[in-house]
Parts: sequence; C-alpha cells; structure tokens
Amino acid sequence: MRYSRFFAFILTVCLLLPALFGCAGGGDPVATTSATDPVTQAVTDLVTELATEAATEAATDPATEVATGPVTESATEAATDPATEVATEPVTEAATDPATDPATDPATEVVTEPPVPVFTTYSMSDNSGYIKMIGRSQFWKGSILCDWSASGIEFAYTGSGNLNVVAESEAAKSIALVAVVDGKTKNVTIDEDGIGTYRIASDLPEGEHHVLIRRKTMVEDSSVGGLLLRIKSIQMCGTFLPRPADNTYKIAFIGDSITCGVGIGKSGDGLATYAVDLCTREGFDYDICSISGIGVERSSKRHGYSESNMTMFYPYYNYYRSETLRYLPERKAGLVIVNLNTNDHNYGVEEEPYKENLRTLISEIRAAHGEDVKIVWIVGMMIASDSPVNEWLKQVFNGEYGGIRSGLYRLEVETNTEGEYSHPSQESHLAVSKALSDYLRKKRLLTLPTQIPD
Repeated sequence: MRYSRFFAFILTVCLLLPALFGCAGGGDPVATTSATDPVTQAVTDLVTELATEAATEAATDPATEVATGPVTESATEAATDPATEVATEPVTEAATDPATDPATDPATEVVTEPPVPVFTTYSMSDNSGYIKMIGRSQFWKGSILCDWSASGIEFAYTGSGNLNVVAESEAAKSIALVAVVDGKTKNVTIDEDGIGTYRIASDLPEGEHHVLIRRKTMVEDSSVGGLLLRIKSIQMCGTFLPRPADNTYKIAFIGDSITCGVGIGKSGDGLATYAVDLCTREGFDYDICSISGIGVERSSKRHGYSESNMTMFYPYYNYYRSETLRYLPERKAGLVIVNLNTNDHNYGVEEEPYKENLRTLISEIRAAHGEDVKIVWIVGMMIASDSPVNEWLKQVFNGEYGGIRSGLYRLEVETNTEGEYSHPSQESHLAVSKALSDYLRKKRLLTLPTQIPD
C-alpha cells in the first residue's frame, strides 16, 4: 500500500510538471499569481496525505518500531531474555558453584589436616582407677607394684601411635615381661636397677586398644635376692577407657618353684604354669604368691632353711620389699589353691613344726580372703603323694579341721619330674590344669559367689 501510493505520487508530479512551470503545450509561460492554483493545491494535498501515511506506517513497522513502554518494563524483558539475561543469584550461591568455585574444586581444594595427637604421660598416681591390676599386684606410693610371677596390669584406651611404659627396676638382674596389645604379643626386657622407658607397641592405628602387660620372671633369684618392679606411668597418644571388668571368679594360688614356672624352659616361665592356664581357659582372675625354694615350715638353703617360710611371706605384700607392707588384695578370692610340701620334704621337715606352721598358714589365708574361703591343696606333683609330709597334711585337714565339711580339700595328681632341673614339664602343668577344672566342677566349687570388699 505504501509503495503503490508512492508511485502514484511520482506519476502525478510528472503529469503536472508543465503546469507547475508554466509550460502548456509549448505556449508562453503562464503569469504568476498570488491566488492558489487548483492544480497546485491538489498536488500539495496529495503530498501531505502520502507523507502522513508514510509516517504512520513507519511507526507501526516491527522492523523499525522504537520501544515507547516504561524503562522498567524494557529492563525486565531484557533480564528475562535467555539470550541476554544477566545472573542475579546471590553472591554466596555463585561462590559455591562447583564449576566455578576454587574452594570446592577437587583440583584446588585445600584440605585441613586433623590436629596431631599429643604424646602424654599418665602417672599411675593419678590414673590408677583406669587400671586393672593382675595377679598379686598392689598400688603403693604412686606406682603399681608387680613383683610376683604373672602379675601386671590391664587397661584399654582410644588413640593411635606408640605406646610406652615407664618402669623402675629394683633388681640386680633383668626382668622379663610379656605385653599383649590387641592380640599381638611382644617380649619386653626390663633392665636392672633404675628407671627406664620401654616401647610396648608402635604405630597403632586410630581406635580402641586393649593392653595386657604381665611378668614372666619370678619374685626372687638365688644369686641376687628380690627382683622388684614397679610401673610408674603409661605414655600414649590417647585417653583411657573405663577400667576392664572383673571376671566372675577369682582364685588365689600359693606355691613354690613349681607355681613360679621353674622347669618350663631353661629360664622358667611364670605365664605357662597350671595356675595361669587354668584361669586363662576358665576366664578367672587370679592372685599368685609363689617363691622358689619355699616351704610350709622348711625351705631351701638360700632361705635359711627354717629361717623363712611361707607363713612369714603370705601376710605381707612382698617381704623382700618391705617387712611392714601388708597385703591388701583389691578383691578377695573365692577359692585358694595351694601347691607346697616339696621343699619341706626335700629339706627334712619334722612333723610337729610342720603341722604348727600349716595351721598358721590356714589362718593367714582365711584372714586375707574370708573365714569361709575354701582351700584346695595339690598333692604329688613333684613328690609322691604318700610322702610323710603329705600324710601329715591329711591328718590336719581331715582329723583336726573336718576336711571337706570345713572347706579343706586335697587333690592328688600324677608326679612328674621331666622338665628342666627335675621339675614338672609343661605337659604336666597342662594336665594338672585340666585335672583342677574337672575337680572344681565335680566338687561344685565354682558356685561360690565372688567376694568383693566394700
């Protein structure tokens, strides 16, 4: 429409040119006048109309339209046009975009290392409540005393890295320990005389750990006397867990070199005896007081024969350490097993002194563990059951005390001297351990309630 009118306009102009310029069929020029010529007026009107139409069409042409709406509307349309939209998300959202944020980009992410655990020394004086004392151990003057065969400590903790024990030896000879950490065994040798730090385990992973440290070496040596040991502290990267629980039953053992483990290998092994085997298999706690060469009344030469015997030692924690420190068990035993008489037999004990000391020993046992505690005496492990000293034992047990009615029992076992130094072999110890299990069940001695002092 716009173009057709335009061409009509051009045609009209061409047709009227002669009139506009006074040329009509070649005649003289037309004289000019102030009045409006009709033709000229017609052309003017047509030009005006065509110009108006052209302007109107240009205003509505999509190709040339200029936006006249509000600026805000135009800005909003531009913001929502996918081709031109500018992101208006909060800065924090843009910062956590994994595609653009270097803080979350795995290639550039900064890893914060956990704090390095502190290697801490825990003294026994401040932390004994976390420690379960094993065997004939006792807390004294800020340390835990571990002077006896199979004595030691047990504890649990959570942590990692290395584990040390700080121990003080008061002996002129080294002392052998066995440490078991999370089921892995390590032999540890404590140097003679002095305080030392000893590695128990290395590079433990982070987590909970169970630790059992016990002594193989017996309480004394014929050449140097008492072999005394105290545990002063534990060093570790971690913290203690609650004290390990007591087992249901506790048995106290009293013996000589057999119960010390003499004869089991060249150096003996206090952790391989019938006593430890019985308690390990059955899940009992134990207390072991055993001295090589000791008797009820008559001991070996190094003990001065009758100058020292078990009645002197038993009421005290360790007579080699102190003649006044009484034995105060953390927990009383529900049963006592005695394996003596070999040295009385070997060194010529006489009947009446033996019987008198036997009565004294029975009284000491019941003073420590209760008047009703039952006592089982092992007979014949190294000397014949029918030895005179064993007959005297029977007379006192059965004739004077009433035997089983008063809680006194005798268990006869097979004699064995096939180990080192003519002592019972380890096979003999295992056999006696099994015989004890059967006997205790047969006599229903395992039904006794455990006695725990208030």
